[in-house]
Amino acid sequence: MTRVLVLHGGEVPHYRVPVYNYLSRCLSESGFSLAVASDGIQANNPTPVQFDYFEMPLSAASVGRLLRRERIDVLIMFVNMRHRYLFPVYAVAKGLLRRRMVWWGQGRDLADPHNRLKNAAYSAEHALCDAIILYAEHLKKYIAPCFHRKVFVANNTLAVDYPGLPAGGRERVLGRYGVRTAKNVICVGRLQRRKRIDHLAAAMRLMNRADVGLILVGPDTEGVLDGITGENVYKLGAMYGEERFDLMSAADVYCLPGAVGLSIVDAFHCGLPFVTEEGDESAEIAYLKDGVNGFVVPRADTTALANALTRLLDDDELRARFSRAAREEARVNASMNRMCEGFVQALRYATRS
Repeated sequence: MTRVLVLHGGEVPHYRVPVYNYLSRCLSESGFSLAVASDGIQANNPTPVQFDYFEMPLSAASVGRLLRRERIDVLIMFVNMRHRYLFPVYAVAKGLLRRRMVWWGQGRDLADPHNRLKNAAYSAEHALCDAIILYAEHLKKYIAPCFHRKVFVANNTLAVDYPGLPAGGRERVLGRYGVRTAKNVICVGRLQRRKRIDHLAAAMRLMNRADVGLILVGPDTEGVLDGITGENVYKLGAMYGEERFDLMSAADVYCLPGAVGLSIVDAFHCGLPFVTEEGDESAEIAYLKDGVNGFVVPRADTTALANALTRLLDDDELRARFSRAAREEARVNASMNRMCEGFVQALRYATRS
């Protein structure tokens, strides 16, 4: 069994724990034993840890000792540039201990893609590693062509096991939260300015529909919702687990104007068409097929955003077709099995096994 360690910079967030659980089981079927090391796991984690886990202050010295003690064969680097131990770990793992190394990420910082100093550092990492795992196929443009031979894609996704809303559950769920509108647009997640929730609120005002509600779910640490009011606006606060999935499944359309991330995976698992704006690049935007499972409208064009939402809300057949396409995208391309395939390919390449 080839021993593999994911070095996860910082704390492991809740949603990554079931991902690592699933990845550990999949890799073991292909002859790889997975372990994860990090500074800790996010507090109040609800998911049992089912992989070998090492919690410790991360440094080049502590990682080096762990690699030797646990006889790790391959080190997967999942570490942000802000961590000062990043390149010292390469020096110890690659230079001193001669371990195989795999880089995992988006290719570069998508929030700052033209930073020459950062990009030079990313290129150095890509050169040092024996294989590169990318979040999505379109991110290959950020990898130098000379390294494409060692690039593998493991679509960034979530381990979702939500069974679906029972028949007749829609009215029960909406009633629980006092949602009285016949059709509803929902947005779930950390409600931050970069997500342009204000554009969504402006589009809803343009629609001016008494029968359409806006459901906003998630913590609002930046005060994004302070100016968003209305009789059909439902601010429900933070919500997690199956409760959140039930509410999404009871809605009709998901809208996130900016900073599309893993929320699209949750939305598609619930069969929700997805509407967003142009302008932000992300790995997960690859799941969105404009005109198939959602719409992409020009950035800051609230009229176009309102029109896209209206079209989906009023055309039941179109919405049903988009919903089926969303579920299929989640089943095929956003599946954990697809992600695991990318890891297995990369590890086999790195170890030539």
